[in-house]
Amino acid sequence: MSKKCTLNNGLVIVGEEIKHVNSVSFGIWVGVGSRYEDEYTNGMSHFIEHMLFKGTKNRTAKKIAQEVDSLGGHINAFTSKEATCYYVKMLDEHIESGINILSDMMLNPLFLDEDILKERSVILEEISMYEDSPEDLAHDMLFKMIYKNQGVGRNILGTRSSLQKIERDSMLEFFNKYYVPSNCVISVCGNFNFDDMVELIEQKFKGWNNKKDKNIDISNCNFNLGIITKNKDIEQMNLCMGLEGIGLESRQIYALSIVNNIFGSSMSSRLFQNIREEQGTVYSIYSYLTLNKGLGAFNIASSMSEKNIYKVYNSIVNEIRLIREKSLTKEEIKRSKEQLKGNYILGLESTSGRMMSMGKSQILLNKVNNPKDIIKKINNVTDDEIDNIIKGIFNTDKISISVVGKNSENLSF
Repeated sequence: MSKKCTLNNGLVIVGEEIKHVNSVSFGIWVGVGSRYEDEYTNGMSHFIEHMLFKGTKNRTAKKIAQEVDSLGGHINAFTSKEATCYYVKMLDEHIESGINILSDMMLNPLFLDEDILKERSVILEEISMYEDSPEDLAHDMLFKMIYKNQGVGRNILGTRSSLQKIERDSMLEFFNKYYVPSNCVISVCGNFNFDDMVELIEQKFKGWNNKKDKNIDISNCNFNLGIITKNKDIEQMNLCMGLEGIGLESRQIYALSIVNNIFGSSMSSRLFQNIREEQGTVYSIYSYLTLNKGLGAFNIASSMSEKNIYKVYNSIVNEIRLIREKSLTKEEIKRSKEQLKGNYILGLESTSGRMMSMGKSQILLNKVNNPKDIIKKINNVTDDEIDNIIKGIFNTDKISISVVGKNSENLSF
């Protein structure tokens, strides 16, 4: 069972004690990502994530890595559309050292000009690597079109143009706005005592105050329809399709997850079995959910040879029509519920998995879900709820499309 505490400065701590393990996973979540950026600051959240590893007033970048490695621990971070997370996983006897390092990174970053210059070059290489992946590029193009000129549609890495505009002053301004305790959550899971952990965190972060009033707003986004293509001299075509979905907080999330399992998210799904296994026209095909606060998308991705793209596209459209017209069988629903529950529980088997689940839920939804409640909600999804979500999303007249591949500008859907 998770516990929760809020410090006087607004910093929220969520934790779950698991006494039979020998590790602790500790994460600091910041409520900022590319959704909070404009065209000039695009990539700032991810850039700052990199910079916090470049050294503090007390540690060099090398010292940070050496301290963690010498204790057999693991330290890392990631940036998403709506949150940034810094985390360590340590043996329980060493977790205070891990917290010392993370708190130092969070409270005492240097943001040296020479480090910004070097790290900008590193991120530009990361963008080049990403652009060499046609599948990733197709996904990015789709969301850029769906959420045109909106933060949630921007690439987390930024663009070459926006990165060149980022300097120390603008980085500090962005950092001081979002990296405040009232916009952060600490999530902890493993072999520890919650009350002792709260006391330790309060000690480490007692000097961390809100620099200004929390004034963070993300407006509702419009879902745009369209087709976007990019020529790339590669052997396969990469096709992405997007339907307007639901927000992360929606009560329909469990019904849609059940539908997604059956439609395309596993090897036993309709897309995989019918288009890959029976037709043999693709190597890769799957569907997945994109869930953000207040908005979402239902996505389908596939890769195939140029000669098969229309056949694959028409087959996917046919599957969308079929599920809308005939919905799901009771056996499919039962099987999908068991699959969904199994995947969820297995994802919580590690201290890091549970830390991630608690932290993400608290920073984005301001609550921590009880695993037993989630299982109950999955079990309680009705056939009518499934029918309603299918009717609301699976509409072949409202599909956005992106394609990356040879001669893609000549395609017509």
